Amino acid sequence: MLKLVLIDDHPIVLAGLVDILRNHAQYQVVNTGSTAEAALRHVREGECDVLIADLNLPGDMVETIRQIRAENPVVKILVFTASASPDSCLQVMAAGANGFVLKGSSGGDLFYAIEEVAAGKEFISSSMASKVIREMRMAEQRKQERASVALNSREDQVVRELLNGASNKEIANKLNLSDKTVKHYMTQIMQKFNARNRLEVVLEVQRMNGSATTPPRYYA
Repeated sequence: MLKLVLIDDHPIVLAGLVDILRNHAQYQVVNTGSTAEAALRHVREGECDVLIADLNLPGDMVETIRQIRAENPVVKILVFTASASPDSCLQVMAAGANGFVLKGSSGGDLFYAIEEVAAGKEFISSSMASKVIREMRMAEQRKQERASVALNSREDQVVRELLNGASNKEIANKLNLSDKTVKHYMTQIMQKFNARNRLEVVLEVQRMNGSATTPPRYYA
């Protein structure tokens, strides 16, 4: 019999989950809770084969997963959430979760996921797995594109200031350069990014980094 700990901050969802799982003789719900702290506490108390927890809880559930995994490499962690972000899935799996199930999945998915992670395997809902694969492919494409753009250290500094919305004059003052030198760097940068103006440089850097805010680090 698998001993389960269930964590969800929505009482109705938690109660429904308890009812569903208690109707199956192979499962024993030994504890429930509504916070990341409760998840950690119940696992520490023992009597847990599989922790089933929502991601969006009071407290930092990703950090809690890391802590549980560091303290208890045996317990299985299954994230059961409505968060359909590939980044969320990658984050919790990297933190040490064994599975990721979307709440919109069929009930059969949840039971199958429990059995899979309990057997030492990993499980991701099929719809999420497709998104994760797409995201990984896009990330690899962005990585290859970044590798094809070689900026020297000074050009990198100029691009970083450009991403912060600085004008040529502000960049010159910040980097102790002349206006003419900054314009020269801007021309070189636009050529390397195949951009016609400053805005296109910013948009291309953001696209390559998969973020509207993350600055690049490209060195020749």
